[in-house]
Amino acid sequence: MPQVPNTEKLDEHLLEIVRALHGAVKQGVSHSNDPTVVENAIGVCKEILDVIMAGNMSEWMIEAAR
Repeated sequence: MPQVPNTEKLDEHLLEIVRALHGAVKQGVSHSNDPTVVENAIGVCKEILDVIMAGNMSEWMIEAAR
């Protein structure tokens, strides 16, 4: 039977990433009348999405182990 890695910590780490993305979107939307806050939120979202799209599982596993 093949060994399946324990992905619980990785799942927790990815959940934190999704929560950070959600928080940035929520902040931007709730301050839609303040262009500075919206631009900041967009920048944070872009950074988070760049990390996700890079798909560097090795890096995520290291982060999850901390």
